[in-house]
Amino acid sequence: MSGIETSANAPEPESAVTQLEGGIEVDPRVRARVEDLASRVERYRASYYAGKPEISDAAYDALEDELRALAPAHPVLARVGSGALVTEWEKARHEIPMGSLNKVTNDEELRAWVLRCDELLAKEGQSSIKNDLFVAEKLDGISIELVYRDGKLADAITRGDGFIGERITSNVARMKGVPARIADKRPISVRGEIILCLSDMKKNFPIEYTSPRNTAAGTAKRFDGQGAEHLTVLFYDVADHFDIPTEEAKFAWLRSLGFATPHTAKGTVEDVLALYGRYEKTLRAQLDYEIDGLVVYACSMAAQTTLGELNRRPRGATAFKFSSPAKVSKVVEIRWDTGPSGRVTPVAIVEPVELAGATVQRASLHNAGLVRALGIGVGDEVLVSRRNDVIPYVEEVIESAGHKAVVPENCSTCGAPLSAEGEYLMCRNIACTAVVEGRIHAWIDAIGALEWGDKLISQLVAAGKLREPRDLYLLTWEDIAALERRGEKSAKKCIEQIKSRLPVTLPVFLAGLGIEGFAQQTARLLVSAGLTTIDAVVAATPEQLASISGLGPIKAASIARGLAARKDEIERLRQAGVEPTPPEAQGALAGLTFCFTGSATRPRGELTREIESRGGRVLGSVTKELQYLVIADVNSTSSKAEKARKLGTKLINEDQMLELIADKEREHASKSG
Repeated sequence: MSGIETSANAPEPESAVTQLEGGIEVDPRVRARVEDLASRVERYRASYYAGKPEISDAAYDALEDELRALAPAHPVLARVGSGALVTEWEKARHEIPMGSLNKVTNDEELRAWVLRCDELLAKEGQSSIKNDLFVAEKLDGISIELVYRDGKLADAITRGDGFIGERITSNVARMKGVPARIADKRPISVRGEIILCLSDMKKNFPIEYTSPRNTAAGTAKRFDGQGAEHLTVLFYDVADHFDIPTEEAKFAWLRSLGFATPHTAKGTVEDVLALYGRYEKTLRAQLDYEIDGLVVYACSMAAQTTLGELNRRPRGATAFKFSSPAKVSKVVEIRWDTGPSGRVTPVAIVEPVELAGATVQRASLHNAGLVRALGIGVGDEVLVSRRNDVIPYVEEVIESAGHKAVVPENCSTCGAPLSAEGEYLMCRNIACTAVVEGRIHAWIDAIGALEWGDKLISQLVAAGKLREPRDLYLLTWEDIAALERRGEKSAKKCIEQIKSRLPVTLPVFLAGLGIEGFAQQTARLLVSAGLTTIDAVVAATPEQLASISGLGPIKAASIARGLAARKDEIERLRQAGVEPTPPEAQGALAGLTFCFTGSATRPRGELTREIESRGGRVLGSVTKELQYLVIADVNSTSSKAEKARKLGTKLINEDQMLELIADKEREHASKSG
């Protein structure tokens, strides 16, 4: 193969490479047909809702399907009108966590990524990816998961924290590029990005809206749904690949079902670099929507499966980011904000400056060490950038006004003395409002109480009702209902969510304590190493913790310090009835490992809890440690299934998993009896 393989709907080219796959532009050759179909669909829809249908439902569906195939993001296809009035978005757990990508920023880093992938693949006897890469535009929008059941749109959930988002289905159903139904009847979870096209922004939104991304984010979550029909969703992934062999085939499959996608291309590493150069020079500026880079994939799904993950991010794909835009501004103020972990972050307040479509007034200074190194102060002329087109940073001082910032000695939130830890300042006052809110958030996230949002936690902390996680179990629904904009129904639901999460497993309990760098995965390592009770964990010395595989002396010391600092708090939680249960030691599935892939009848989170509540462990990928791969079709020839067979992992479906659980529980009960 030579050159990037492309097709018709592309921005104007400047080389022999003439076309790109996908995109939302209408091919000029079919524009007349598209407008004819749009006019007829609109007319027939109006007559149907007026109670005087002109054609049959089947004929209407055929016309709409043809229009969707030719122009999936056509405005006529955006459904107008939503369901019942929404006053609060319901929280929902993703069927599969929505993660992010590792990134590269230049030619050298991209080549290094390809080389590393090839080295790992060679060890497994697989081919190089350098001549088989797939590229898609990296959209600058709002991530969304859509779930289809029996061919109909059933759910649309925002990214949130990657595990739990908000269900905004009624708004997403009105957006362009979103099919109300698809031909495939299997349970399907697809990923997309909500964007606001520049032409739609100019036409439909007031001039004071300066950032397409921020405007899209706000509009997508409006309770009245107003403006949602002007947003577009472009799709780029499906949670299970249904034995699809390549990224190229996956995008083609998405398009065949009527999903609009960003532009894509396929070629060698040299082709990718050439295309990246064209995007930076001309193509990016010609698009009707904003992108902040390209996503480069190993085209083969088998290669992606073999490459696995690095820091919970796929090795077989990387974000090839564009260079960050930067402009000159002046520092108006320097603030020292205390975050939920107690870490204090300096922020420069600058005169407003436009960067990558957004108005920037706050720019991070990262830590006290950088403030000293820059010698920055109020009145300085500085260079401000949006790194990765998202986070504003001060890159350098261009001209100093001579007033260097003074590093504070006390927390701006609570007034407590700050401690210097390396380059960072920390507030260690456990009563600090910022720290209290952060620790309540950590507990809520760990137990998965979906109804509890940032605003509610802030209100309860401000009202003096929450000081530590134990207080969550002392609250009454009346405490919540008494707050501003809170009602009895919502308050009772929040209390029920807390109670329904009891008992909590030991890993969840430990992760919920909010000890820095101590997540559930780390907690599971402790339990697997034999620390199966909270008393055993608290009593463990730094040396004992450091001897556990996956922990080093630095992390072990940090965990030991954190546990010691929370010893009294742990006891108060236990006195409130929150007694952690040891999942690995006594459970019916103790010692067994599972991994889920593909569609299921229940959300992935529920199935995970079925395993973990009985002492089993759920892994994120197929490894030598895995014993059971839970898959819809045990005869699947997908790359993940083939890898599992190669490693001797047993493939079971959801029903067989439930049978296994029942069998193990009977065995466990007979031994216990």
